[in-house]
Amino acid sequence: MLVSICLPTCNGREFVEQAINSVLQQTYQQYELLICDDCSDDGTYEIVQQISQDNNKIICWRNSERAGLFANYNNCLARASGTVIKPFAQDDLLADTALARMVSVFQRESGVVLVCADKAQQNSYAAAARDKIEEPLASGRIKGGDAILGCLRSYRNLIGEPVSVLFDARYKDLGFDTNYHSLGDLDYWLRLLEKGDLFHIAEPLVFFREHQSSATSTLLKNMDWVLDFYRLSKQYERYLKELALSREEYCMRFTELAGALIDQLVRAGKLQIEQLDGFREVAYYSMRRCAELSFKGREYDAVVNSTSWRITGPLRYLMGQKKHDSNERTARK
Repeated sequence: MLVSICLPTCNGREFVEQAINSVLQQTYQQYELLICDDCSDDGTYEIVQQISQDNNKIICWRNSERAGLFANYNNCLARASGTVIKPFAQDDLLADTALARMVSVFQRESGVVLVCADKAQQNSYAAAARDKIEEPLASGRIKGGDAILGCLRSYRNLIGEPVSVLFDARYKDLGFDTNYHSLGDLDYWLRLLEKGDLFHIAEPLVFFREHQSSATSTLLKNMDWVLDFYRLSKQYERYLKELALSREEYCMRFTELAGALIDQLVRAGKLQIEQLDGFREVAYYSMRRCAELSFKGREYDAVVNSTSWRITGPLRYLMGQKKHDSNERTARK
C-alpha cells in the first residue's frame, strides 16, 4: 500500500530537515514524499532540494506565487498517487512506526476512511518534552456520524491537526476548503467522515511543536478561527438538530467558550491587544466580556441553586427580618 505523504513548506528552515528525517526513518518504506514549497525566502527550498538529490522517494517543487497553507496542501494532493494520504507539516515529527501502525488499520478495517493517532507536544526545536495531549476520543473504531457530532458538541478538533491523520486517497479530490482560515483541516475530516468511519489509535505517534512562528500560534493571534467556527456551524447545521441546538444557540455558546480561550491566551502572555486591529480588536474585547459575564452568571447560579443556600434560607430570612426591624427602630428615633 503506497502512502503519499503531503508536506507543504513555507519559511520552515529551522525545522524542515528534522521533519523530513522523521519520514526517512520510518519502518514502513512504501511511500512517496511530496514537498511543495510556497515561495520560501529563508532557504527552506534549498534545504529540501539538497535532501531530495539523494532520495528518489522525494518529489519537490516550488509554487510560482504564494498560495497559502490549505491551497498548498491541495497542490500536493493533486500529485499524490498513493492508496492513502498522509498530510504532514514542516515543523512536526513522526514516530518511527507511525506509518506502519496507521497503514495497518486500513489493511484490516474495511469501511474506515480516516485514521488518527494521538500526539505529543514539543514546545521548541531543542526541547523534547513529550507530554501527551489528552483527546476525549474513544480508542478504536468510531462511526463517522458519531465522530462528527463529538467534534461539534465539544467545539474542538478532536481528530487532530493534519500530522495526526491518514486518509483514503479515493477522497483526495474533496480537498481542503481554502475559504477556511484555520479549521480547513477539521472541515475536511468531517466531510471524509460522511463517507465512512474513523479509527483512533490512542497512542502518541506524532509530535507537534508549539513555537512563536508556528502556524497554530499565528492563527491564534489572528483570531480568524473565530469566524471559522461560525462558518462550520452553518455548513454542518443539519447535525446540530441531533444535539438539540439551533445554530444561534450553538454560536452563542461558542462565543462564550472562545472568549474564555482568548482570556486564557491573554493571561498566559500568548496574545496581546497590541497585536490586533480591526475585527480582531472588536472580537478581543467582545469575547473577553462575554466570557466574564458568562463566568459570573454561572458562579452566581451555582451558589443560589446549591443545597446549602436553600437549607439556610429560613436563617437568612430571619437575619434579614432582624436587620429590617433594627433599621425601623433607628429611623423612628
